[in-house]
Amino acid sequence: MEDKIWTKEDIKCLLLTNDRAVIKALIAIHRYQTAEEQHVGESRETNSVGFSGPDAKLCTSLVDFYNERGFLSKKQMILARKKALKYTRQLKKIANGEYATEELIRAL
Repeated sequence: MEDKIWTKEDIKCLLLTNDRAVIKALIAIHRYQTAEEQHVGESRETNSVGFSGPDAKLCTSLVDFYNERGFLSKKQMILARKKALKYTRQLKKIANGEYATEELIRAL
């Protein structure tokens, strides 16, 4: 059986229909923030991975809330979905294994 090759449209469809995918998407993008960025909730590196500057604080707070409580409220999920949809290019690369290691990504 061949591995699925994800497209941006596949990712978008999944994010629009699956709350769990939205949460997993934000967590996946969050992992590509540097440790310092994760800690302060800001985007400080110009490396084309992780959250953008305007999204970093909100998205980090959503990930932290989910990690602490195990859920997002209905309003939080609406925001999370909207933000996750902005990152379909990165999510496609993550899903297809195009980011080999975090060290490689952080070196960009």
